[in-house]
Amino acid sequence: MVNTQQHSDSNSNQSKLFMTESRDSIAVELASPWRRIAACLINYAIYYFIIFMGLRIYNATFDFESEALGQNIVRPFELWFLSDYQSTEPVSSILGLLLVSEQTHDLSSIFLYIILPVAIFALLQTIQMSITGQSIGKRLMSIKVIGIYGQNPGFIGTVLLREICFQMISRIIVILLIIFVKPSKLVDGTLFNCPLLAIFCLIMLFLKNINYRTLQDYLAKTIVIKAEK
Repeated sequence: MVNTQQHSDSNSNQSKLFMTESRDSIAVELASPWRRIAACLINYAIYYFIIFMGLRIYNATFDFESEALGQNIVRPFELWFLSDYQSTEPVSSILGLLLVSEQTHDLSSIFLYIILPVAIFALLQTIQMSITGQSIGKRLMSIKVIGIYGQNPGFIGTVLLREICFQMISRIIVILLIIFVKPSKLVDGTLFNCPLLAIFCLIMLFLKNINYRTLQDYLAKTIVIKAEK
């Protein structure tokens, strides 16, 4: 069993977590909430930039006035919603691009310009997180994910449990809420479009007494620390 204690360094005013198992003891500096938020924003910025560039290249490939295929999928300023405003087929997510009709879109170009780059980015992130506990954003912000015993959680901890399973649980909760509570009673279901667990995790991120651990950290038994340079 691991005992944890949190202390404050008088010189740097940084929170440190001391983890002890048997006779071995290690001291790690907890990552600040703002560094974690910045790392998350960097990852999302790269993700959406890849989608944006792919969409713009795809949209520029065709002459929409004369071509039946290649209708514009997204407006530049509506990227977050992936609005399909020139087609009758709405696209609500990146996975929705896989389900568009061949009669209105060139599926091979969608795969080449959008799906493939996103898949490569996701693969690189997965490899980095599994090996080092750092995504691109975390690396740039000099923070990393480790297990509560100080070990590298690997693919199962940093990716499978902390990301994939957490996202699945989040979706299931939203679906259950929609089933048991009529969305029409809550501003046409607008409430159910927001990431409920993400908001809860954001609040937990600023709770020092739980070592800034979020639901993801508890699920995967991890903490986020400041990485050594």
